[in-house]
Amino acid sequence: MSDKTRIFKARFSIADLRHQRNHKEIFTTALTKNETLEHFVLKLLGYCILSYDSHAVLNKLADKLQPDVGILALDEHYKTWLSVDKPDLDELVKIAKQVDELLILTTGNSEWLTQSQSRLKLFDNSHIIEIDQQFIDDIQVDLTRSLNWDVTIDESSLMISDKVHCYETKQFDWH
Repeated sequence: MSDKTRIFKARFSIADLRHQRNHKEIFTTALTKNETLEHFVLKLLGYCILSYDSHAVLNKLADKLQPDVGILALDEHYKTWLSVDKPDLDELVKIAKQVDELLILTTGNSEWLTQSQSRLKLFDNSHIIEIDQQFIDDIQVDLTRSLNWDVTIDESSLMISDKVHCYETKQFDWH
């Protein structure tokens, strides 16, 4: 947990090869006091993954009653609800019944994933996106308050480059 809120200016150029969409996203966001850096990075990555839809909204307050990233349908229910890190499994079971699509973005091979996967597979509308821990750790180490990321997403990888570093996932499984 952070002892104070840290503000970030994000400028993302996203090439989403899965959806044949190139776009830019510019916004200000914050790492809140009750949020871990890992959760924050996963949430930003989740936003990149869903930002092909112009209605994708990043939960900037780390509000547990809202998705980390969500896409609302016209009737105000969530078409897509994305939770990151290690969300509460009992809450996810309830959410899965109320949304069109439930996505969980988490680190691969984690204890949470091992314990949760069998219950989540019971829902046809839930998908787990696994990403390797080293990728997340590398981004955390080099995180600055100005996030100028070039993001490339395809079926099996996620790559982020800034002016100094380039990060590529070794694991980007969507199931």
